[in-house]
Amino acid sequence: MKKINIFCSFIIIVIMILCIFINSSERINYDSDMFLDVGNLLEIEFIKDGEIYLNNNNSIIKKIDIELADKDIEKNNGLKYRSVLKKNRGMLFLLKDQEEYKQINMKDMRIPLDIVYINQFNTVIFVNKYVSPMKDIEEINFPLYIKYILEINAGMSDKWGIKEGVTKITCFIK
Repeated sequence: MKKINIFCSFIIIVIMILCIFINSSERINYDSDMFLDVGNLLEIEFIKDGEIYLNNNNSIIKKIDIELADKDIEKNNGLKYRSVLKKNRGMLFLLKDQEEYKQINMKDMRIPLDIVYINQFNTVIFVNKYVSPMKDIEEINFPLYIKYILEINAGMSDKWGIKEGVTKITCFIK
């Protein structure tokens, strides 16, 4: 009888330990879910990598500070996780191939943007204005090679006088 009592006690202790382990592992899973939303708490600071001069008919219309996105991770993140972009700043994406511009999206964006598409001759060929955060960007097929994408605050392309087929850029990278 004593052996049965010891065996039953052992089984009960094992079951209790298993229940505690299972319960704590579930809690770990629930706690790890809170880290999925860490992007909402993240704020990335602007890092000045250079300057762009915007020119209309050989006359400078605006100089802005730029942060470069030339590595894949920088292109994937872009201006995500930013709550603000100061008015004289932007992000310049350096594209490797013609299809890469189609991968730009507004997922996890917090601020509306103007997205400026620039060809291999450093000329603005299209401005996608007032693109809302968290919105899919309409895919555009350009006949010319897209070399750069410039993201700036929504409304700045009109304010600064950026014109398709007229405005050219000159970059100065550190």
